[in-house]
Parts: sequence; C-alpha cells; structure tokens
Amino acid sequence: MINSEICSLWAKMSQYQRKLDKTVENVKEMLSISKNPYVALSCGKDSSVMADMVLSIDSAIKCRFISSGETRIVHNVDEVMDYFRQRYNADVEEINIDRVFSDEWKDAEFDEQRKAGRRDIQNIDNSGYDGVFMGLRKDESRGRKITLSVHHSEGLPNNMYRYNGRAFYRMCPLADWKTEDIGAYLTVNKIPTLDWYNEYGFDSRTTARITGDAVRQNVLFYIHIHNPAGYQKLIQRFPELRIY
Repeated sequence: MINSEICSLWAKMSQYQRKLDKTVENVKEMLSISKNPYVALSCGKDSSVMADMVLSIDSAIKCRFISSGETRIVHNVDEVMDYFRQRYNADVEEINIDRVFSDEWKDAEFDEQRKAGRRDIQNIDNSGYDGVFMGLRKDESRGRKITLSVHHSEGLPNNMYRYNGRAFYRMCPLADWKTEDIGAYLTVNKIPTLDWYNEYGFDSRTTARITGDAVRQNVLFYIHIHNPAGYQKLIQRFPELRIY
C-alpha cells in the first residue's frame, strides 16, 4: 500500500522534482494557448493534484465537479472542495446528475442507471470554454495508456490535444505521473484527500459515483463500516446490491 510515509520520502527524490517542474511548465503553456479552460474535478487524488497545480498558477480557473445522489454517502467530497474554495477562493461548480434518488430515476435498477451515467462527462455543456484539464494518467490502466499516447497534437505541449475541427483543447498534465508522484504532491502540500485513501492507500482508486468497478472493489463494505445509515439507504434503493 502506497501511503503518505512512502510518498514523503519520494518527494525528496530529484526525479520527482524534475517531473513536477516539467508538468508546471506544460500547464503554463496550456494556459497561454487556451484562454478559458476549466478543471474537471472529481475530488479524487489525481484531480486534486491537478486542480491545486492549476489554481496555484491562476486561481480564476473554474473547477467543475459532477456528482450524483450517492456521492456524499461514499466520500467526504465537501472537505476537498472546501479546501480549494478557502485556499484559492476557487469557483467550484457542482453539476449534480442524480440517477439514484431523483424522482425521474426512482424505478431504475442499478445497472440501468449506471450505464446511463457513463457518458455524462462527455455530454457536459462546454459552451463558453475552450479547454479542459483532466487528471487522467497512463499508469491507471493499459487502455488509458493507449488513449493518452494516441491523443496528442503536434506542436502542442506534452499531453495536450486539440479536438479535430474544434478550437477546444484537452490537457492531461499528470499523464506520465506515477502514484508515488501523486502522493508526494498531496503530502508535501498538505492537501486534504478522501478518507478512502487513508484506509486503502494512494494506489487505490475512487469514483464520485458507485460504479460496477467500485462495487467489485468493496465500496459497499466500506460504506457499511463507515456510513451504516447511508448503506441502508442504498440497499433499500437497490436490493440487488445485497449480494455484495
């Protein structure tokens, strides 16, 4: 398990500092090209590092967070968002798309609402923006590594991509970072994180929604232990989850 003690040691390594310096340079280049980008905030470890890095350069950049009805049952996301609001006076916009407890979706089964939410981030209204910072990393999965390696535009900074036919840019500044790098930045800068990482380490993954992968990674057990009332609410809503 990769924890804060390990990451504190890693933060002292010269390769971490070189990577940090290069990444900050890339972010600054993105900001010189994209005049009105936003940060896609999930409140997870990667997007928190990215948000802090971007806001430390330009605190006027908006952060946009997609939540659902179950989000606060699972994670202490308000602690993370409040940190950015208080430290940088950041404009954090929460976009709540509730397919769990809203009247419109009250009869939907777990798989139905989960599948419907997969493309919400792609369907966000980006009018008025010309770019987005996303906390995607190649280290997360083989598929993510392939996607991030392919989507790069010639002449732009590393890990920056211009969508074909659109004056809209995407930068994933942490694409080449390892988990130890993420933990080092969080630890050194004393950025509050989701409680989940205290229990399962920085090498674990989180989502703002209860996904199929999250269920298989024992998120329901975690909720049962740390939020019994929330667990009962979820089980009442989705009886099919009792098997987990």
